[in-house]
Amino acid sequence: MNHTNNDPLLKIIKRDIINTYKCHTIILYGSRARGEATTTSDYDILAIRDKGNLERDCRFFEGFYLDVFIYAEDAVKNPDASLIRIKDGVALCQKDNIGDELLSKVKAIFKAGPPATPSWEKQEINAWVMKMLDRAKQGDIEGNFRKHWLLHDLLECYFKLRDAWYLGPKESFQWLKNNDMQIYGAFNEALKPNATFDEIEKLIMFVRN
Repeated sequence: MNHTNNDPLLKIIKRDIINTYKCHTIILYGSRARGEATTTSDYDILAIRDKGNLERDCRFFEGFYLDVFIYAEDAVKNPDASLIRIKDGVALCQKDNIGDELLSKVKAIFKAGPPATPSWEKQEINAWVMKMLDRAKQGDIEGNFRKHWLLHDLLECYFKLRDAWYLGPKESFQWLKNNDMQIYGAFNEALKPNATFDEIEKLIMFVRN
């Protein structure tokens, strides 16, 4: 189901990007392409033009935030894993089927799965997690910073330790909610402002195992 047809702002955004960057292909991706957007969701867009350097346009536009990546055609002919974020994208306009071909290639990369995380890197991740926990327990300004750093990175660590794609917080938490409620619940408790170190350690145990 195309969730873009009922969004009049997309026409304005598309016209603005075409006029500003001379793009011929525009792909909407992220929560708005999947039909999961909330009132605070931004507009994630990949745009393609004939030539030019990579640019990024982040701004507040018509009451919403835009996050637009502008690529030259040659830069997206052979996509790699850095573009899996657009796997659920929708081509709003395109030249010579470039948008659909790019999306097809990206979906194939995603379906093939990420390269396996080497055992030494998994060991490094596990050691880093415990080191950060110990430093966080100091309770000083650096310790508090490291606590937030640890909590931020634990979600990506969970997927990396399991040789799975990490797709950002929105998709990742939804996946956990559907597939691993134990971990989802542990994240929910550990991320609360008043979470104890016992709750954080419980989350770490689940992530590492």
